[in-house]
Amino acid sequence: MKAFCICGVIACCSVSVSPALAQDHGEHHAETELKAVNAMCPVGNEPIDGETFAQYKGKTVGFCCSGCDSKFMAWDETRRDQFITAAMSQPAADDHEGHGGHGEAQAEVDPWTEPYALTTCAVSGEKLGSMGDPIVKQYDGREVRFCCSGCIDKFEADRAGYWQKIDEQIIEDQLRYYPTETCVVSGEPLVADGEDIAKNMVYGNRLVRLCCNMCKREFKADPAKFIEKLDKAVAKAQRADYPLETCVVRGGPLGSMGEPAEMVIAGRLMRFCCAGCEPKVNADPAKYIALIDAAWLAQGSYMPEDDSDHGAHDDHDADEPGHGGHGDHDGHDDHDG
Repeated sequence: MKAFCICGVIACCSVSVSPALAQDHGEHHAETELKAVNAMCPVGNEPIDGETFAQYKGKTVGFCCSGCDSKFMAWDETRRDQFITAAMSQPAADDHEGHGGHGEAQAEVDPWTEPYALTTCAVSGEKLGSMGDPIVKQYDGREVRFCCSGCIDKFEADRAGYWQKIDEQIIEDQLRYYPTETCVVSGEPLVADGEDIAKNMVYGNRLVRLCCNMCKREFKADPAKFIEKLDKAVAKAQRADYPLETCVVRGGPLGSMGEPAEMVIAGRLMRFCCAGCEPKVNADPAKYIALIDAAWLAQGSYMPEDDSDHGAHDDHDADEPGHGGHGDHDGHDDHDG
């Protein structure tokens, strides 16, 4: 758990506070429990991340990301006091379940989604197509596919749980293809001193890696802009060494019908003989993703996580099973479309 103390109560991370500032705001109490009086960040107006805290006049204040803490302390004392009073008047604020989780995201309906590109049913885990044509549905602005009609009711009974399961798989699948080590919104690094510090978010079945919760808010204000920027980064990163000289759909030579058409899906660049091939990929994305993955694998690039450094980030918190332990990641628990 990452925390620091403005008033000298706790100091248990690399963020330092000057002795003068610590003395101004109180004495050291090493065993003070980090239990925030607030559920929403006073600066970023996002759910607190559960890791960034400050002590102010004996109360623990939580923030959505590092940086908001110093901005909070830049407020005048009256404004800080008013925030503490208002936060403490909210019932069970420190037990709020919306700290970056599905409770908040479920209320949003997103205008954009990529096709569901995983190969297995969202509920049963069975291979799609093993029980006939997959059933394609949309929930919360996102496409999802099921192996059979019997899985639909189960999904609808626990959307949050199944979205979490889906997002874990999407993050694991797309990390190795992610094209940049900078935030798509701010341009800030996602790696510091060799440590992955990104916040993973799944939006419309697409992995987006951001530097902080404040960038999540900016992303959501204009997602099409940032998805387009991310697509361009994918195309630039993968085009030069693209592993196929033929259309991934029709098999004909690229360029035989003019300039190859392109699309990005699930973090992969796809190149076609013509734009007419794109709907075929949207109809059966797993089929063509398997083909492009096999081509990259044969070339020795974008290997599976256990065979390569691509995407092997040991940086996910306990809410993202199978990914190691950095707590700043919000992949599946902020699915947002």
